[in-house]
Amino acid sequence: MRRLTAVLAAALAATSLLPASALAGSALAESARSRESAAATGASAKTAGGKAAKGKATSGKATFYRLRSEGGNCSYPSPPAGDLYVALSPAEYRAARACGGYLTVTGPKGSVRVKVVDQCPECPAGHIDLSRKAFARVADLGEGMVGVTYSPAANPKLGRPLSFRVKEGSSQWWLALLVIDHGNPLASVEVKTAGRAWRKLARADYNYWITESGAGRGPFSVRVTDARGHRVTANGVRLAPATVQRTTTKMY
Repeated sequence: MRRLTAVLAAALAATSLLPASALAGSALAESARSRESAAATGASAKTAGGKAAKGKATSGKATFYRLRSEGGNCSYPSPPAGDLYVALSPAEYRAARACGGYLTVTGPKGSVRVKVVDQCPECPAGHIDLSRKAFARVADLGEGMVGVTYSPAANPKLGRPLSFRVKEGSSQWWLALLVIDHGNPLASVEVKTAGRAWRKLARADYNYWITESGAGRGPFSVRVTDARGHRVTANGVRLAPATVQRTTTKMY
């Protein structure tokens, strides 16, 4: 179900059908519920590329919502520092290919850099859903929906090295790995244990990288390559499900 925009809310309030404050609250709640539901089910996304994914500025529109399910469809354990994040349409989310990347968004009041952490199932291409704090940087919250331009941020500055999270249920026979704080969208993730060859993992649409036949007991070396050609290897990643493992390896 599409969110109820501020424009529609104002129109209904003007006819005394419903107070504007109630409509706005309903719209935000519905947006949050939609996001939470999509994150829980690992909703599938179309693989068609969006303009933003190709490095070009996109003219579109923005609304805002509150993230209520940890890190959204991208499965991050928590929202990014500063609560500056964005959810993309299925066409631009691209089955999690956009996860962990950043956009620079410009609106009537200014610009903000946001991290891609979620999918907006009801948004068409060109419609982005910002966090409340991010929206306030580019427009007045009372606007509800505004015209914006946005484009991918290349090699954004990161305050942390790479982290990894092994998904619950992982074992020597099945491994799912989440990569955190990589900056640019990722192109590939590979793992190996001592004395074995590199094994390429497949990306799920909820942003974990998976090998259905497992990779052994670990510890693992993990080779990460991003969409801009940076490649690094982090060593000593343990088979420790549900634990965020921080490293000293930076993507660039």
